[in-house]
Amino acid sequence: MILKIIILCSLNLITLKQAHEIFEDSIDYYQDLLQQFLKNASQWEQPTDSRRFFKLINEQQEAIHHGHYDFIIVGAGAAGSVLTNRLTESGKFKVLVLEAGGQENDFTDVPGFAPYLVRSDFNWGYKTIPQTNSCLGFRNKQCNYPRGKAIGGSTVINFLMYLRGNKLDFDKWGSNSPGWDYESVLPYFKKSENSTIDYEDPGYHGHHGPVSVETARYHPDITNTFLKAAAQRGSTILDYNGKDQIGYSRTQMMTKRGKRSSAGKAFVTPIVHRENLELLDHSLGIKILINNKKAYGVEFIRNSKKYKATTSKEVIISGGTINSPQILMLSGIGPKEHLEELGIPVVQDLPVGENLQDHQVYPALLFSTNISIENESPIQENIKQYLKGYGPLTVASAITGIGLDNPNVKTKNSLVEYAFFSGRIEDAVPFLLDFMQMTEENWQAISEPLAGKYVWGMFSNLLHPKSRGTITLKTKDPLDYPLMDSNHYSDPDGDDMREMLTLIKDVLDISNTPAFQAIDSKYVSNPLPACTNCRHLSDDYWRCALRQLTFSLLHAVATCRMGPKSDKTAVVDKELKVYGISGLRVADASVIPFPLSANPTAAVYMVAEITSDLIRKEYGDL
Repeated sequence: MILKIIILCSLNLITLKQAHEIFEDSIDYYQDLLQQFLKNASQWEQPTDSRRFFKLINEQQEAIHHGHYDFIIVGAGAAGSVLTNRLTESGKFKVLVLEAGGQENDFTDVPGFAPYLVRSDFNWGYKTIPQTNSCLGFRNKQCNYPRGKAIGGSTVINFLMYLRGNKLDFDKWGSNSPGWDYESVLPYFKKSENSTIDYEDPGYHGHHGPVSVETARYHPDITNTFLKAAAQRGSTILDYNGKDQIGYSRTQMMTKRGKRSSAGKAFVTPIVHRENLELLDHSLGIKILINNKKAYGVEFIRNSKKYKATTSKEVIISGGTINSPQILMLSGIGPKEHLEELGIPVVQDLPVGENLQDHQVYPALLFSTNISIENESPIQENIKQYLKGYGPLTVASAITGIGLDNPNVKTKNSLVEYAFFSGRIEDAVPFLLDFMQMTEENWQAISEPLAGKYVWGMFSNLLHPKSRGTITLKTKDPLDYPLMDSNHYSDPDGDDMREMLTLIKDVLDISNTPAFQAIDSKYVSNPLPACTNCRHLSDDYWRCALRQLTFSLLHAVATCRMGPKSDKTAVVDKELKVYGISGLRVADASVIPFPLSANPTAAVYMVAEITSDLIRKEYGDL
């Protein structure tokens, strides 16, 4: 008996030692992964077109016929991944899915590594054209515009925040497009969701969907300061995806035990071996084939060769707010005058790309504190915590709190989203310099007085701007990137500037609450170089600063806007069908008719869930 106990104890010790060695090996693996990624990122050149990936060997070659399908889905991003899963569910339909990117990996799984992904081939590499009213303090007066190129699309590189929007957003949407009101769309939000958040309003969350949603698994003490300050200002602490949507909370994240829960992992990976599904990665859709106003197939490039695939039922475009209008216009669906200028035969005159709308953010409101940085963990400890499912690497850019508010305005809809973050000022370098591409001069003005300090800040996001931008074609060559003009602060009455100035003052007021003053919160950054002729921190100074550093928040919508036929800005109807073309739908963020009071990923899942049901019902599959 004693011998048996000794043997069992010995085996347990051996097992524990082996587990410890495996765990240590995992830490080493992620450290090596990070170092190798950073090395590759330092050599990465941001593309200006798609030729490095999709240049044809023989440009005169006729397209090779690849096959015939019931449905062809172009783009396996957030929406395309949902459609891929749902349309192949019954086995009734044969589906081809085309995705320009490849597979995600262990590096993309780590939320805290998200800011680095901008310098990789997981990013299309888009930028706005040089701006005149905003982005002036970023390189070449352009706003960088990272978009995900992978199975899962931008859910592979985004910051994972799960927000749906305000009830009033959807009731407004549904007033023009029946079936898209809040009561109608709520079940589809719940269908995708598998919520395990710490506090939720009963009846408002799903618990059996594929997308994992949990409360941020990193909770530094200063997050409590943020929530305490909100309470001191009379705000409510709540589930902002629940019964009421104006208030403050810890962040709800699309992660599973601290790892990224992307659209690819949630919807595609579990079903990729279905016999009725063909998924082609590294495949660029370049043209919708149309005959007599009916879509019957798609041309695409893969392995430097041109192919075509045909369909008996529909082509579904899910390329996103930039790529969907691009392929429509390349196929002759778009503004007549613009297409004729480029020599593209006009198939259907529609306002494709003409209604670009996006949230805008001022990212440079950073405050010093008296919190010591001596206790900040080295990367090895952060990786160890990540492997255990918690810690700073389980969130992106240290965002741990969200506020949806309407400062100085009596309304039931939120006008601003505050995304709260904190950490050492040096930790902001990958985000502000690499991700946003702020100029070195502006970074120095902001960061020098904060060197060596623990800071907090809020991305102050204007949710309902009035300015409009555009997506247009540079040429009729599908390998040329489209031109994106965000056009912030172009609204004729100047409302966007006035509202952004209100947000700046509101954040300064938040810093002055007892909660933040208890940690000696101060705004100490130097004036931006372009604004030194203004009295520092005056209204004129902030207007100047806003023009310098207002950034597009990568939440663009409405370039293939949904609306009734009487709406001259609409491209698709309430069933996502493109006006004037049969057999063709668009389903992604581009159809959302106006910016919601939220990051758009959750709403894109909802759009795709509804689209899937509409299609399946039409073809007798539900």
